[in-house]
Amino acid sequence: MKKLILFLLPLWLLAEAHIFVLHRIDDFRHPYTNTSSKELEKYFKYIKSHNYKAITLSKLAEMIKNRQNVDNIVVFTIDDTYKSFYKNGLPVFKKYGIPFTLFVYVKATNEKWGDFMTWQQVKDAAKYGELGIHSYAHPHLPNLSNQAIINDTKKAIEIFKKHMGYVPDMYAYPYGEYDQRVKKIINSFFPIIANQNPGAVDIATPINDLDRIALTGKVDIAKKLKIKRLHADIKIQREGNKITLIKGKVFDKIPYVNIYITKMGWVYKIPVKNGSFSYAPNFELKKYRNRVIIRYNYKIISKMVIKYKK
Repeated sequence: MKKLILFLLPLWLLAEAHIFVLHRIDDFRHPYTNTSSKELEKYFKYIKSHNYKAITLSKLAEMIKNRQNVDNIVVFTIDDTYKSFYKNGLPVFKKYGIPFTLFVYVKATNEKWGDFMTWQQVKDAAKYGELGIHSYAHPHLPNLSNQAIINDTKKAIEIFKKHMGYVPDMYAYPYGEYDQRVKKIINSFFPIIANQNPGAVDIATPINDLDRIALTGKVDIAKKLKIKRLHADIKIQREGNKITLIKGKVFDKIPYVNIYITKMGWVYKIPVKNGSFSYAPNFELKKYRNRVIIRYNYKIISKMVIKYKK
């Protein structure tokens, strides 16, 4: 019996939760960031019928910190405070009793841009979920100086507090863009940070680097919920804008990994030997924002790589 308990214990210690990110709801002018309310209802019906529990991002972060079982936990986050969420998405969340975490694009709301929620609408939505900050001016943070990142963040906090009366402890990167420099600065203001790298989270996940899975267009939610976290320490070496080497120490027992780089595509079955792998793509980055994904079946870990300005 003792051996059985020891064998079963890691099953909940390594159980995965899934964080999803939405933007616009029923705004078909922007298909890249849009989700239909009909699809949203399908997602909610699926998680309810398959015994998933929806909670807020702050609650999940608390569970991770306290090393609680996060199996079958899902979190829905919404970036940018688009008015289409308030008009078309919020009623669906209310109908199914699903909480959410809404990240406020402060400048757009404060200056009353037409496509974005007003402060009163933000307050109304917060009755059914919680709020975080999505920057002040929604800049490309890696392009900014340290002081410019600090200034944008302080301005977002100041205006948010003026209207809401408090400072949230959660932040989502604009465009999902960040590097270690950006992360360090943002983390000095916010303990909980959400990225847009695909993957699952568990109690080993740092709460200042939470992966989120995008729900845009038509998505097979069942497949997304199969995604697991690949436990690995990944190093990406580069010379300027060329990725020269990707290597990792893998803590899961797997025979190989598949590697994806934006605009390069997939390379399959890089062998894992003695818990380690290495691959030298010598690939010149084509886009400003790039993802490196390391995958074995449904186990995934991903990294954001930003192309430097010349």
